[in-house]
Amino acid sequence: MTESDFLAFLVDETLKLQKSGEVELSSLELKLNDYGLSYLKGEFLPQSQVLRFKTSFGVLDIPINWSVFALESTSGHDVILSESNDPDLLLTVLKTAWVPDHERMLIIHADGFCYIVGLKTGEELHLHDLQNPQEWLKAA
Repeated sequence: MTESDFLAFLVDETLKLQKSGEVELSSLELKLNDYGLSYLKGEFLPQSQVLRFKTSFGVLDIPINWSVFALESTSGHDVILSESNDPDLLLTVLKTAWVPDHERMLIIHADGFCYIVGLKTGEELHLHDLQNPQEWLKAA
């Protein structure tokens, strides 16, 4: 998927969700809740070109051209932040402000939203399932 296609997809999905006004949980959110994982749900704001996450410590706006959120660096793929892969110290900052015992963070897109999923030691076993929902659907 090209950068412009991915950006157009984000805008289209965001506008659809805003117009529908639905507050349904996505299949990803249902999995995250079932697994008991901590996550932040970010909405793309086309006017300001940011992902807005509502958190317990306030609103967190991250520009879409910043670090691991930049389209050219992710190509629409998931990103896993760890101590060895934390180019802008986002993991370090979020561990301090959000949940200190997270060892990794998964940045994933689903249903028109961006999710930052905190993973504690031992929760990495959910990574494969979270990143490959189609495998779970085929088995069901």
